[in-house]
Amino acid sequence: MTAEEVAPIDATGHRNYLFRGDDNYRGGPIGRALGTEADEADIQDFADHVLHKESNRSSRYVSLTLEVKIARKFTSASDNQYVSKIDFDALLKLEAKGVIRIWDLDRVYAAMKAGTRKLARQASDVRAAMRRNSELLVEGQIPEGLVQPTN
Repeated sequence: MTAEEVAPIDATGHRNYLFRGDDNYRGGPIGRALGTEADEADIQDFADHVLHKESNRSSRYVSLTLEVKIARKFTSASDNQYVSKIDFDALLKLEAKGVIRIWDLDRVYAAMKAGTRKLARQASDVRAAMRRNSELLVEGQIPEGLVQPTN
């Protein structure tokens, strides 16, 4: 299953938004640019990001979800005050240009199974957590202009 196949689709068949809950976001780009900046992040693998991410640790990945109600669970607010939305089509264009990589649960699972023994053992747990949270991971930096408040 590709990212395109799991992305949210509106009534007209058009792919729309992914969501991110973050109490600390006050503007600017999200994530770390591919290359040296991403390589310097505290978290470098899928398992640490999905299963053990703490707000005080940086990651080369950004978590997005298909559902606004799930994004809201990752904030302290009871409304959408700290939930942002990002146009999925714009992310696909950035991926086509090589600016970001989009990782759906099947791509993450396959990469982990092909990795070290330790990562391969955690692949099922990561896939289950990503499925539970309707999660996609973005590796790379999402420009500020794509991040909008959720109405």
